Amino acid sequence: MRAVFGLVSLLVVVAIMVWLFSMYSIPTAREGKKAQDQARQISGRGDDGVAAIHSFQVEPNLRGNKLESLDVTNVTPGGALASYGLQKGDKIIEINGTKVGDLSNNDAELAKAQVHDAFQRSQSLVVLRNGQPVTLPQGASDNTGANGPLNSINNSIKIPTH
Repeated sequence: MRAVFGLVSLLVVVAIMVWLFSMYSIPTAREGKKAQDQARQISGRGDDGVAAIHSFQVEPNLRGNKLESLDVTNVTPGGALASYGLQKGDKIIEINGTKVGDLSNNDAELAKAQVHDAFQRSQSLVVLRNGQPVTLPQGASDNTGANGPLNSINNSIKIPTH
C-alpha cells in the first residue's frame, strides 16, 4: 500500500513539474527565439548568418546617368533578402518610400548598401515584379518601419524616438 501511495505522489509531483514547465519555460523560449530573430535582423544577418549585403547581387539600371532601379541578378536561397521576399528578376525602385536614384544620389553601390540598411531597420522596399509594384516585406503597410524590430524594442523598453 505504501508503494502505491509513493508511486502516486511521485506521479503527481512529475505532473506538477511538467505543468509548471509548460506554463513558464515554453513561452519564455518562444519569446527568446523571437528576440534572437529580431537581433539577427538588426545586425543585418539572415538565418544563415551571412550579412544581408552579401545575400543578393544587383546591376544598376541607368537612364542616362540617373539610377532608375537596381535589377536583382541573384538572391541567395535562405539568405537575408530572400527571407525579406526579394527574388531574382525584381527591380528595386524605392527604399522606404524614396526612389533609389534620389536616395543614393544615383550611386548604385550606395543604393545597394541602403537596401541592406532597410533590411536591418525593417523598412519597406518597392520592387517591380512582372511589371507590377510589390512592397517588401510582404504585408508591409507603411514606409515608416514602425513595426520593425528596432521600434518594437524601443517601445518595449520605452526609449524616446525623437
